[in-house]
Amino acid sequence: MTHSTEPLTSDEHSDSKSALEARNPFLDCWLEAIASDTSLPPEALAVAKVMALSVGIGRASFTDWQRINASLGQERRDLKSLKIMSELQSKGYIDRNFYDGVGLRRYGWTLLIPEVNL
Repeated sequence: MTHSTEPLTSDEHSDSKSALEARNPFLDCWLEAIASDTSLPPEALAVAKVMALSVGIGRASFTDWQRINASLGQERRDLKSLKIMSELQSKGYIDRNFYDGVGLRRYGWTLLIPEVNL
């Protein structure tokens, strides 16, 4: 089996949602928290879904804004996803992560649910 490094397309996101939730119930709660946060732009949920799809085991998402753009069918250099990620970080939904859990330094994001949503 080959493992593609290409991001999922937007058509593949909906097919992956139920598998994603079954694999990691935290992600379902995380996505629900973002979807119900009316202070976030509507596009935040699409960005969050792409981030959730790049989670292995646990709560660390190993992706970047350019891959998110590609997954959403946008230009890789479009700053919209980066701005949304900055907003998610400022609201406490993500934080920088430089560790993959097995001893390797790897750039990514820790997914969080702010206390106000618990």
